[in-house]
Amino acid sequence: MASPALTAALHRVDAVFGGMTAPADGCTYCYGEADLALLAVPGAPLGDGLLGPFFHEVPSHFPDHPAVVRRLLPEVFARIAAGRADEMGYMPTGLGRVAWREWPAEQAAAIAGFLDVWWRETLADPAPPQDVNAVWELSVDFHQAVAPLLDVWAAAPRGGVEDRHLADFADRWTDDLLWDYVIGWPADESLLDALRAWLVEHAPARLAGHPDPLLLRKVALLALGEEEREAAYEELIASAG
Repeated sequence: MASPALTAALHRVDAVFGGMTAPADGCTYCYGEADLALLAVPGAPLGDGLLGPFFHEVPSHFPDHPAVVRRLLPEVFARIAAGRADEMGYMPTGLGRVAWREWPAEQAAAIAGFLDVWWRETLADPAPPQDVNAVWELSVDFHQAVAPLLDVWAAAPRGGVEDRHLADFADRWTDDLLWDYVIGWPADESLLDALRAWLVEHAPARLAGHPDPLLLRKVALLALGEEEREAAYEELIASAG
């Protein structure tokens, strides 16, 4: 069940985007006319068969792609609030393809507010409904940025649940970041560089005493350039036996 804060954020999304419509037009090779007609019906549920495909569809399939995304947001975020983010969990998404921060202030604020509460509550929950790594990937796609997520992590008290999640996160992503193997969420090099720099700065203090002695040594290698990282990584693994 969604928390009061997440429910309130969802209600704000509903208040701003509920009742919006999009042109009943699009790629009739991929969708039937009856399917597309639902876009023009305010609040008509799209269900499993259409919500995901519409939300992940390439923009060229609709004459007004931003309008389609606005039309879908209440139902998409309702699924996320209900702990069903895995149903939206592949990239890219429609929200990541529209410059939503440039939308009217009320719309951008409703989206940012919902995403912020969702991320904060995920980090603060010892057993969140969705895995932190999955929420991270989807959130990075939605934001097309890492700073809104990392700023929340940096501000969290040390020694708490957030640090335990950070340990799992670092264990999941550090090797990929060292070898530039990151796939799935937007692998914009500037985003990867920002994440590497953040981990180098913030992870050591938060992960002190981690049971894997190699993890923090790997994190330190993220400060190196690409070629240096690869060579240093191979040397570290060889020395560890």
